[in-house]
Amino acid sequence: PCAGSMRSSEGLLSTIKVLASDLDGTLLNPDHAPGPGTFEAIADFQAAGGIFVVCTGRDKGSARGVLKGLDIDNLPGVYMNGTIVQGLKGEPLRSATVPQALCREVVEWGRKNRALASVLFVDGDEHFVMDRSEEWAMFMHRHLLDPDPHEVDGGWGAPEPKIPGNVNLMRVICSPESMAAVKPQIQALVEGQANFAQSLPTTIDIMAPKTNKATGLQCLLQALGHTEAQTAAIGDSENDLEMLQSVRVACAMGNAVQRTKTVAHFVMPRNSDDPPGVVTLLRALTRSLSAPAEPEKPVAAHGRLRVACFGGGGWGTHVARMVGQAALQDTQFEREVAFWLQDELLKGERLTDIINETHENPKYMPGFRLPTNVVAMSDSRQAARDADILILVNRQDSLRSLLKEIASDVKKTAVAVVMSKDMVEISADRVKFGSQVVAEQLGIPVAVLMGGTLAADVAAGKFAEATLGCADPETAQRLLCLFNKPNFSVRALDSVESVELFAVLKTIVSLASGICDGVGFGFNTKAAVVRLGAVEISKFAARFYPQQATTAALHEACGWTDLIVSSFGDSRNRCFGEAFAKDPTRSWEAIAIDCLSDSRLPTGVGIVNDIATFVKAQRLEMEFPFITKMRRILARVDPPESLTVMSVPRTRHSNALKVAVLGSGNWGTAIARIVGQNVSRLPDFQKTVHMWVHEEMVDGKKLTDIINTEHQNVKYLPGFDLPTNVVAVPDPVEAVKGAGVLVVVTPHQFLDRLLDTIAPHVAPGTIAVSLVKGHMVVEDGGKTLRTGTQVIAERLRIAECAVLNGANVANDVATGSFAEATLGCSNEDHSVLLSRLFNAPSFSVRTTPDVLGVELFGGLKNVVALAAGFCDGLGLAANTKAAVLRRGLLEMGLLIRSLFPGSRAETIEESCGIADLLTTCYSGRNRKCAEAFAREPSKSWEDIEADLLNGQKLQGPSCCMDVQALIDYRGLRDTLPLLTAIHGAVTKRISPQDVFSVNGFLA
Repeated sequence: PCAGSMRSSEGLLSTIKVLASDLDGTLLNPDHAPGPGTFEAIADFQAAGGIFVVCTGRDKGSARGVLKGLDIDNLPGVYMNGTIVQGLKGEPLRSATVPQALCREVVEWGRKNRALASVLFVDGDEHFVMDRSEEWAMFMHRHLLDPDPHEVDGGWGAPEPKIPGNVNLMRVICSPESMAAVKPQIQALVEGQANFAQSLPTTIDIMAPKTNKATGLQCLLQALGHTEAQTAAIGDSENDLEMLQSVRVACAMGNAVQRTKTVAHFVMPRNSDDPPGVVTLLRALTRSLSAPAEPEKPVAAHGRLRVACFGGGGWGTHVARMVGQAALQDTQFEREVAFWLQDELLKGERLTDIINETHENPKYMPGFRLPTNVVAMSDSRQAARDADILILVNRQDSLRSLLKEIASDVKKTAVAVVMSKDMVEISADRVKFGSQVVAEQLGIPVAVLMGGTLAADVAAGKFAEATLGCADPETAQRLLCLFNKPNFSVRALDSVESVELFAVLKTIVSLASGICDGVGFGFNTKAAVVRLGAVEISKFAARFYPQQATTAALHEACGWTDLIVSSFGDSRNRCFGEAFAKDPTRSWEAIAIDCLSDSRLPTGVGIVNDIATFVKAQRLEMEFPFITKMRRILARVDPPESLTVMSVPRTRHSNALKVAVLGSGNWGTAIARIVGQNVSRLPDFQKTVHMWVHEEMVDGKKLTDIINTEHQNVKYLPGFDLPTNVVAVPDPVEAVKGAGVLVVVTPHQFLDRLLDTIAPHVAPGTIAVSLVKGHMVVEDGGKTLRTGTQVIAERLRIAECAVLNGANVANDVATGSFAEATLGCSNEDHSVLLSRLFNAPSFSVRTTPDVLGVELFGGLKNVVALAAGFCDGLGLAANTKAAVLRRGLLEMGLLIRSLFPGSRAETIEESCGIADLLTTCYSGRNRKCAEAFAREPSKSWEDIEADLLNGQKLQGPSCCMDVQALIDYRGLRDTLPLLTAIHGAVTKRISPQDVFSVNGFLA
């Protein structure tokens, strides 16, 4: 609606006797002055019998300064956001004050944050600041023409400055850039003690408890003998929302924020236009007041309709709020709206009493004001008695008992509107939905209202839409008058069942969409799931409701809109499905509490069970695979990721496993060459291997593009071709999607971040094998140790992770030089499969069940390799180096057996033991960097890594720190002197030469 439509709404405007106008942004233009014709339009409105009310966040003194020419001392007004209210002739009606204790708390906060913000007090027309010299202390005076502030006696210098005795309003003023930091601190400080609002980008207002413009206006209207039904309001900011939503006619300025426009009946010209929006509104109201009064037309033969709302949750409270506003604005409804809710105690007070006193439901919809004509009550029979329209917004469990309670008190001429989406009853050959249950229990006609309606968004004024299913056209029109709003668009269909059926069954699809998110399926897959679910709902409707089913409902708000908002928004069902898919082993209650802050399960879980039970009883599981699959997943028969087995049609099913290589350094690329060659000839594996590549630019091109076009990793393994079936992907999630085998070969420094990224997307039963060398998580000062395979298995929620270690320098393996490795795997079947994946004519793989022994030798050898590098850097003889390596090998074995006594002693003889140590200590990056360190010990390890490794990572020094923590906690320094001395050199407590001196290798 816009200003141009006002002439066609004279009937609505003719009931208006009072206009409440905001000041800044509404009555005042950008120069803080009234626009042309403002005072004349006010005078004409008053002469016609209207009452003009200034309703502002400013204090009266400030308003007086910007409204010169308007005698506000003798006009009704609401000042300081409802703190000060004066009557028709300026007589005081309210003067609320901020608690002195809170004032002192804010002063103490201000004392600690003087560099960030200033504190201002308003006592009547007088303003006070702590220090006039502060940057923001004079802001309101200089820029908004507020009165020149006094300085508080004593200021910051006094331990207890003399704060004014009757503070009506406090302001905290800061730069717009600082507001993000200041606002949450002030909010936490005043919570429960005062009302709080940000009125400007620079300003936070702190008012007396339970005050705002709406409550101030209500106080004034009671004194004037008028009601909200006779009142219009105009504003431009979020600070005006409550006021606009409490009156019959709400108007927004053309310069208003979007949220204000969405709750308005009319959008006026801007405050800078000529004539301004407030002048346009005043003239329209004046015309209506001056026109001959027409008798009010009766809209119902039996008189005004009484409305009762049932259900006090977040959505139920918003419905009561919306209906209450409609009852104020439309004379076909009785003004008072009954609002039944199950009473409960909140901080010792009954919730119904709190709502009736504060006009807010602080538990289920805090921060949003209910119109004063909405009366909360705990007696359901009282609420139902004499009601013509009963609006039911209850969950299934409470709705059943409610119907029994009120059945005898419901008028047989009444109509019920069902807004609950979880009531389903199963019989032998039919599914019965909530509207049918209510109709049978109460014996009255029933309509339904369903759609894409997330309560918090609708309450905040964000646009939403819904579908009204109602068989009787006359009843439908009356109900549209209750529900249809500028920001809540409602269309009517005559098929109750089809509207309800789509809205209820869509909860199954919403749960499925959450499972997609939790598993990590992409948008394409999720969209396919939603579409397939919608098609199956339509098929269900056509099968069991052939007379009522209509595809029109699918295309209305109850269909696609509800499906989309509940599947892609923050609906309870989607959030629950996502949390469930991430950890299906958890209990329903634990998941609900974590993701919904409520132990109650979302409606979709029950709907899935009920509908799937019905489908199974009809022996139609093959005809409804979507519903059947969802039940199996929620029953934990099938894993969440199996949803796509049904949802995404496959040309054939294959048991061949996809292999993903996670890492593309020189070792990752070398192993990808072997894997790519092997899978191309083995039926156990899919032919394409995805290799995750951390994206970077090489000579102006993406590395992934180079690998996929030139089939060579020119950065980390130049000169060696990759098989064409190895595909580089920059997204690790894409790499692991659908993978049955994960080859983890990323540097250990990046392992945690990688696991966090891929964990939600790894299917249970996935086989993982770690080629990460040196990853140990040492905790509690060396008390506990978790190895890389343990971390991987734990983080990916899989049974175990194997390990492949050995004497295998990447470049040698890539050239086809003979090398060998040890596969540690305790699962015999997996061991056979993985050995087939890696074994090649020039790469011999031997297996052992000693996973931890294989893994720890692969990590500890990096520490001994540092000693080998020191030998080379110092120019020590080959014999000396060999002795150092032997000693190192023995100390490695001693440490492993002290940590894991079950480790096999013979593992030291495998490739992962002696062979890997020899290879690493005569080549490899740790030896190379340690050699450079021995020659120039003043350089940092970080600088050496950057100079020598071409972007690769150095494992030895960090592994050395972890090893020493394990040694120290167990008191093994004397038992393991070489490892201890290497740590001393790495940390520069001793020189590299001292490593060998203290261990007897040098005289």
